[in-house]
Amino acid sequence: MSTSHLSKALIGGLAATLVLAGCGRSDTQGGGGAKGAPISDSPAKGEINVWAMGTEGERLPEVAARFRKANPDAKVKVTAIPWQDYAKKVETAIASQDTPDATLVGSADLTNFASTGGLEQVPAGLVDTSSFYRGAAQSTTYDGGTYGVPWYVDTRVLFYRKDLAQAAGVSAPKTWKQYGPFLKALQKQGAKWGLALPTGVAASWQGVLPFMWQAGARLMNENSTKFTFDTPEALKGLEYYQSFFTAKTATRNGAVSLGEIEPQFVAGSTAALVSGPWETALLKGAGGADFVKDKVGVATLPKGATSNASFIGGGHWAVFKNAKNRDGAWKFIRWLSQPDIQQDWYEQSGDLPAVQAAWDEGKLKSDPTLAVFRSQLQTALPGPTVTTWKQISAVLDAEIEKVAKGVSSPKAALERIEAKASAIGTGQPR
Repeated sequence: MSTSHLSKALIGGLAATLVLAGCGRSDTQGGGGAKGAPISDSPAKGEINVWAMGTEGERLPEVAARFRKANPDAKVKVTAIPWQDYAKKVETAIASQDTPDATLVGSADLTNFASTGGLEQVPAGLVDTSSFYRGAAQSTTYDGGTYGVPWYVDTRVLFYRKDLAQAAGVSAPKTWKQYGPFLKALQKQGAKWGLALPTGVAASWQGVLPFMWQAGARLMNENSTKFTFDTPEALKGLEYYQSFFTAKTATRNGAVSLGEIEPQFVAGSTAALVSGPWETALLKGAGGADFVKDKVGVATLPKGATSNASFIGGGHWAVFKNAKNRDGAWKFIRWLSQPDIQQDWYEQSGDLPAVQAAWDEGKLKSDPTLAVFRSQLQTALPGPTVTTWKQISAVLDAEIEKVAKGVSSPKAALERIEAKASAIGTGQPR
C-alpha cells in the first residue's frame, strides 16, 4: 500500500477545519435539498469535468478512458489537485457557484461540504446503498440526506510481531479478555511495550472511540441532535483504554509523528500497533520485505462487550449542485461503483474497494492480509456526521491525553467532553 493512503487520512482532518473556518456560514445552514431527478440507463454524453486528489487524480484518466469506450459520446476531463489544497478549492468553487461537475471528497469532509448547500443529493436508485460497507455508506449522510457515493475505504487492524507471538506460544487475541495477556506474553519475549496507542496527538480519537463502540456506546441520539458521551458504555470503553497504561503494556508517551513507531516495531521494543492498509508499506520501508513476510502478523481488533468495531475512512464521489453535466457526472460515478471497475482500480491504485462484491475475485479474495481488512470493514464505523465534529474531536483529543497521562479519570474526562460537546452543539436544527 502506498503511503499516500495515510496522507489522505491525515489531510482529511485538516480539510474540514479549513471549510469551517473559511465559509463564513452558520453551522445550522441546510444541505442541498431534495433528491434530484433519477438518472437513466442511457449512455453518458458531453464533457464531464471531475476533480480528483493525489495519486487518484494522476491515475484516474486511465480509468476514464475505459468509461469513454462504453460511452463514446462522453469525455471525462480529470483535474488532479493536491490533497492539501482541495478543501479550500472546493469551498471557493461552491461559494462562487463556478464548480466542476463532480469531485472526490475525503469521507471526513463530506458533511461540511454538504452543509453549505453546494452538493446535490444522490439521485434515488443510482446505486444500491447496501452494496457498500455499512460504515462507508453511513459516512455519506448528512441531515437526513445522502450526498456521496463511496469509492474506496480504509480501516484499522492489529499489526503484531508474529515471531514473538510464536515464541511465546500465543495467538492473536480475539476478545478483550485475551488482549492483555497476549501483550504481556510479547513483552516477556523482550518487547518493552506491548502495544502502541495514541495519547493525545491530533486524531487520537480515531484510535480511542473504537474502544467505546466495542463496549456498546452510541455517541449520539437516534436523530443526531445530541451527543451522548457520558454513558456507562462509553465509560467502560475509556476505562479499558486507560487499562493499557496502568498495566504498563502501553507507554503514556505515544508516537507524535509519522514514521516514528515503525523503527520501534522493527527493533522489537514495541510489539503491536493498530494501523491501516498503508502500514505494510511503512513497515517494508523500515524493516524490508522479508521482515514483513516473516515477522509481521495482522488480525482484526479484539471484540469487546458488543463488537470489534474499528474506525473507517476513505473517499467518496460527490456532484455539485451547479454541475453543468449533472447527468454525465452521476453516470460516471455509477460506472465507477461496478464491482469489476472497483477491482481494476484496486489493482491500479491499491485503494480498498467500498463495494463489497468487488472483494470476491482475485487478490482481494485470496490475500490473507486483505482478508483481515475485509472482515474488519464489516464492523468499522465513521465519526458522527455533523458539521461540528472537528471541534468536538479536538475536545476528545485533549481529554484523551489527560487520561493517557494519568491526570484525569475516564469518568471526569467524559463529563467534560459531554459538557463541552453540548455547548458546541451538533450544528443541526433541533
